[in-house]
Amino acid sequence: MKVSVITVCRNAQAVIGRTLDSVALQTYGNIEHIVIDGASTDGTLDLLESHRPRLAALVSEPDTGIYDAMNKGLARATGDLVHFLNADDWFYDPGAVEAAVRFVERHPEGDLFYGDIEVRMPDGQTIIHVPQDPDKAAETMVCGCLPHQGTFARRSVFDRTGPFDTRWRVHADYDWFLKAIADDAVTLLHMPVTVASFGLGGTSSNLAKGQPEVYAIQNSLPLYQSEAWLRRRIELYQESFLAVRMENAELKRRLTAAEGGGQTPRNALRDLARYGRDRLHRTLRRARRILSPG
Repeated sequence: MKVSVITVCRNAQAVIGRTLDSVALQTYGNIEHIVIDGASTDGTLDLLESHRPRLAALVSEPDTGIYDAMNKGLARATGDLVHFLNADDWFYDPGAVEAAVRFVERHPEGDLFYGDIEVRMPDGQTIIHVPQDPDKAAETMVCGCLPHQGTFARRSVFDRTGPFDTRWRVHADYDWFLKAIADDAVTLLHMPVTVASFGLGGTSSNLAKGQPEVYAIQNSLPLYQSEAWLRRRIELYQESFLAVRMENAELKRRLTAAEGGGQTPRNALRDLARYGRDRLHRTLRRARRILSPG
């Protein structure tokens, strides 16, 4: 079983080396690594050229965005399974692809396979994110997403969904997941495999830019337009909104308590940052508990 690993990048000289090495070090031998570079200007291409003997294909040319580049890689892929591992992500360990392939071999009924991922926090800590089971995938997608870094899809899935829709500039992978979930002919399976390591980043400006696109994608998908799904989406949004309000209230209380206790601004901010990190960990655990079957 051949696996196509597609990496897209632009001006990623500082981070793509570990990505390339993590593919080269995989114990599974039948991998074609395709790299699509968006005409980098920072030395990325020189680094890629030094790895060319390991690559099945290397393309460096201008594109119209990340999903245009991902589609270029998809068009060149000849594998039975397709995986996207972009710059600054890497396989969790040398056995990740082999473990995924063995799972796929044991489950010929599956079409889209997603595993767990390591999430690297901005403060340097890491957590293992375990996505929900397939019967909760559609609910998960309302306020979240399945991890594309942990996903292997049979080529037949792309034959059904088509390539990434480049109308969506920020979240075309989210749109693709929803199309696959909505297709009764596509069987999703969760793999008990930690596939990749993903760096959590982004800013409020990215959220402001991307979230309206997520809502537009949801509103364009027939799956979410039934009366039952419209009601369920509102319920999930309400739960999410309440959690944010409670978190903000707790942050305000802690800041007031710190100021009243004579704590320095530096120490107060440090404690708030620690609280925010711990709160994220608890939120992820609570979400898994709320959405778990039964």
